[in-house]
Amino acid sequence: MAGMYETSVPMKLLELGDTIFIAESEKTPFSRLVKRGRKPIEMLSEWPCQKHVDRAFTGTLDGTDISSFESTTREKLSGYAMLLRTAGWQVTRLAQLIRAAGVKSEKAKQAADDSLGLARMMEKQLLGTDDTRAESGGNAYRSRGAFSWLSDSEQGVLPVPSNFRPATACHYTGTLANFAASSMETMLETMATAKKGPVDLAGYVGLKLKVQMSGWAQRHVEDINTAQALTRYNLDAAEKKIMRIVDWFEFDAGTVHTFAHWYLAHTEATGAATDYSPRSGLFLDMDMWELNFLQQPTAWQVQDDGGGPRGYHDVVYILKCLNPLGQGYVYTNS
Repeated sequence: MAGMYETSVPMKLLELGDTIFIAESEKTPFSRLVKRGRKPIEMLSEWPCQKHVDRAFTGTLDGTDISSFESTTREKLSGYAMLLRTAGWQVTRLAQLIRAAGVKSEKAKQAADDSLGLARMMEKQLLGTDDTRAESGGNAYRSRGAFSWLSDSEQGVLPVPSNFRPATACHYTGTLANFAASSMETMLETMATAKKGPVDLAGYVGLKLKVQMSGWAQRHVEDINTAQALTRYNLDAAEKKIMRIVDWFEFDAGTVHTFAHWYLAHTEATGAATDYSPRSGLFLDMDMWELNFLQQPTAWQVQDDGGGPRGYHDVVYILKCLNPLGQGYVYTNS
């Protein structure tokens, strides 16, 4: 009887860990930057959240005995993990025999493309609008997307306690054209009030929203002689270029560092962008987010039954928002 050799193993796996997120760092900045938490032990995760309450400071009469007490309380946040799997890859026998320009190994390329596809699928899900859910019938487990975590209304499944939902003023849902610096300032003031301190946020924003925000740095001057609006730009004469890019925004209530992002608020069923995707944005305190893996991103190679090598990639994870307060979003499709 022949022995089992490594090359004969029909279904091999390789843990990719953060490799795919590093490779996709420009396209999946949230997955790359969010901190990793401890490995969960089941699909349902729960964690405590605490909010410090205001207390009177009227002073105490000498000799007064204590007859009542107050203690700090904690509330529970929770959500389900999910299994996310690619459609898989296959390279037929004949496809391996044909030389394609720029491709040394069709098998290696297809496997690599599949792994990067998983990274993009995951980024879209993490920065999506869908609520968490348990597996039931034809519906699979689903982790809660960031927009749903920051909702000011009660979620349908395992809702965030009302004490920890961001106020409505932390969100902007008007038209993109009317989103001004004053709109951002109002949002930040509300966030800072909830946190009782200035906020320091990462802004993952669609391209149209980023262009709108960069435009705040322009100076518009009305020419009274021609009744025309003149716009002033920053000009680097040496480099012969006009600059209209602003990544950092500082207000009295806090600071926002923006990243242009292409995978916000996509359609779960198809993966396609929506009208919200380029116009919306998430403003996140990255200390309040964790990505927990029950199983790291993993490459699987499935048994070849004669049609050629094939495989797929999958991952099991949950996105945790440790405390939604002090954060918010822009969500608009017009």
